[in-house]
Amino acid sequence: MKHVCAKCDLEIGYGKPVIQMLRGSWNGAITPSFPQSFSEWHGECFSEFKLNPQVFPYRCESCGDEIQLGQTVSFFVEGNGTDEYSITAECRGEKLYTVNHYPCCP
Repeated sequence: MKHVCAKCDLEIGYGKPVIQMLRGSWNGAITPSFPQSFSEWHGECFSEFKLNPQVFPYRCESCGDEIQLGQTVSFFVEGNGTDEYSITAECRGEKLYTVNHYPCCP
């Protein structure tokens, strides 16, 4: 998968700062499992809205409920661009941003 910025349409290079919007199933790890990419941006290109950092336990920003094991969520990560064989950014740290139930709150 080629990594392309949603704002400037240029390729996101390996190791470059990146923000990704993903969805996946939360199973107790820092980043949800089996992530699927919605979109990604160069770190300096992202200005759509403020990203709200969260640490475990994660809470849905829409309804305020704690995210339960096995629930699917949408979320953002900050990290470094990766190769074309990987989806999720490298060096993501210990935070998810703007976590919400997906597709909507139960």
